[in-house]
Amino acid sequence: MKARSWIIIGVVALAAGGAYGLREFNRGHDDLASSKADHAIAAPELLAAFVNDESAANAQYVEKVLQVKGTIASIETGAGDAPVNLMLDSGDPMAGILCEFNEADLPKDWAAGAAVTVKGICAGYLGSDLLPGNVILQRCVAVE
Repeated sequence: MKARSWIIIGVVALAAGGAYGLREFNRGHDDLASSKADHAIAAPELLAAFVNDESAANAQYVEKVLQVKGTIASIETGAGDAPVNLMLDSGDPMAGILCEFNEADLPKDWAAGAAVTVKGICAGYLGSDLLPGNVILQRCVAVE
């Protein structure tokens, strides 16, 4: 009788763990359109923060929801399911704010030269001491 009880407890625990794991596996991302931004900042200021002190900027902005205002420098459509890359002008011709959009989330009327505000999750800075880089925003959405 005692062994049978342990088997039943084990099966119930295994089923509960499997159900929890399946729920977590299928859980989607939070909707950024309705999320409150942790920081609102202009594109040139965001890039300057990373260029001037990358470790402090990482602590302040990485993995946070940012609302960034700037001018579109370029839009590049990805192949297949790849994200659409929108580059915000930062005042530096070699660097900018790279915003990754799902094609459905990018407004059709946006074009180079337009002043826009985007919201996305900061993934960090890709640059070095020798060459400037881009600040990456992922899962971006347009802010009306």
